[in-house]
Amino acid sequence: MVRDLFFFIITLVLAAIAYIASFDIYIPIFVVVSYLLYYFALGRKYLKKKEQLVRRIHACYHFINAFIISMSVKESLEDAYQSGIRFEDKELNEITPELENLKVSDRITYLREFFNLAVFKMFINVLNLYQDQGGNILTMSDELISESTRIEKSVSESLSESNRYLGQFLLLWIMSVAVLLFIRFSISSFYISMLKSSVFVGFLIIFFIVILFSIHLFIVRYSSIVVKEDQAK
Repeated sequence: MVRDLFFFIITLVLAAIAYIASFDIYIPIFVVVSYLLYYFALGRKYLKKKEQLVRRIHACYHFINAFIISMSVKESLEDAYQSGIRFEDKELNEITPELENLKVSDRITYLREFFNLAVFKMFINVLNLYQDQGGNILTMSDELISESTRIEKSVSESLSESNRYLGQFLLLWIMSVAVLLFIRFSISSFYISMLKSSVFVGFLIIFFIVILFSIHLFIVRYSSIVVKEDQAK
């Protein structure tokens, strides 16, 4: 995936910089092993969890709006359900064929657990009210549609904010690494003499550990920018 390739390239670049800064093959090996081990053991899970949440919110938004519009026109649960699931989402497309043997009401109930979003529970409450009392489903769904739209909009804003954080984070560490390389080449003779000190080499290792720790903190923050559903009931 693009995300994995991006992290792998970043790791290789930092490993190359570690070698240029230390002339020691073991430090870049340490960088590659520790960074990739962290990413595939922990960091990737944070990112995948957020991506899953974003995809499900998009799919939920589409399902609710398509379902209500179709229901208002055809007044058929089956047709409305089929309209709702016409969304290019891998997870949703994988589970819906398995539900075809269930009653449409049971399929919708199952999707409640799949989406696991307060706004979908709100949708089910509106649908139950419509089935019990009748009326105009578009009018009954005004608050639901507003809430669904708000959440969809907040997802877009959240992604934009995340990308802004990513840009700031990369700029900060590009500048830090640039300072290290500037010192390495501007005072090369003095720098090479410092490399003979185990203390200085230790500081270089700590420098790359700090970068890894900051990457972890960034990934946690990047992944924790979630959508608040405090308005959904």
